[in-house]
Amino acid sequence: MELRSENERWSIPAPDMEASPLTAEGMRELEADFSKVKIVKYIRDVEFANINGVSLKLQLLLPSTVGDGEKRPLVLFIRGSAWQKQSVVPGIPQLVEMARRGFIVASVEYRPAPGFHFPTQSDDGWLALEFLREHAEELGWDTDKLAAWGSSSGAHTALLMAMMPEYRERSLRIGAVVDYYGPAYLPAMIDYHSTSTEHLDELLGVPVKEHLDLAEKASPVSYLEGETPAVLILHGDKDKSCSFEQSVILYRRMREAGKDATMYRMHNAAHGGSPFWTPQVLDIVEAFLCEKLNWKKA
Repeated sequence: MELRSENERWSIPAPDMEASPLTAEGMRELEADFSKVKIVKYIRDVEFANINGVSLKLQLLLPSTVGDGEKRPLVLFIRGSAWQKQSVVPGIPQLVEMARRGFIVASVEYRPAPGFHFPTQSDDGWLALEFLREHAEELGWDTDKLAAWGSSSGAHTALLMAMMPEYRERSLRIGAVVDYYGPAYLPAMIDYHSTSTEHLDELLGVPVKEHLDLAEKASPVSYLEGETPAVLILHGDKDKSCSFEQSVILYRRMREAGKDATMYRMHNAAHGGSPFWTPQVLDIVEAFLCEKLNWKKA
């Protein structure tokens, strides 16, 4: 994976090149400060898997300091889509700030419903992680520091990736999850709005009302035994797409099980949007990730 563009190569000052002596009346001068620049490198459409002709790609955001020798955490972000085909690129601008704050961020695709059913989406998330681990050295990723972050159905996927027993056996360990308004208990989503049951049918591949056992199996709250990562939950209390109750159920059950869970009610917020990307909220996310991943920024 090529981490540096041709343009970036030429932007690095050559140690054997003298600065131009040219000047002009009224010209001002600033000393170039390379130590504090927070430029984010965006590497677009990196294929991490191709499964029977279905290409899965990720969008990679790298702090400008990658290559300075410091190992950094990686945040795997999964954008929501009601488990349908995702539009990943439009969400990139909101994630740039986390890369500016020093995190490696990879926004990934999954194979969508209705063509692909649970647990394909979380399987694909792990395919992305395995691919990224192969490139950990060039990315500057400390593989002991890994978080999953998702919105809506992406949060459901991130939670399953971190909690389902078959994934916990992997050599990589997800140490923290950021859950933006994700479904956590699927039976309670039946008939919540006009298309919620249809989306569940498509995710599961069967009529959910006739297969409540499978809906339970596809619910993150079903996997709170044993070791689970810390979870930060943010959910709007005017969410018409994914019930606020979903996050309350997860939060209550995690607390009852003695798990590490923090929840913020986003008062008057709906399903996503600008309230979830303010500096105040990103400060909360950053502090959570730094604490739970045991990362002390240089």
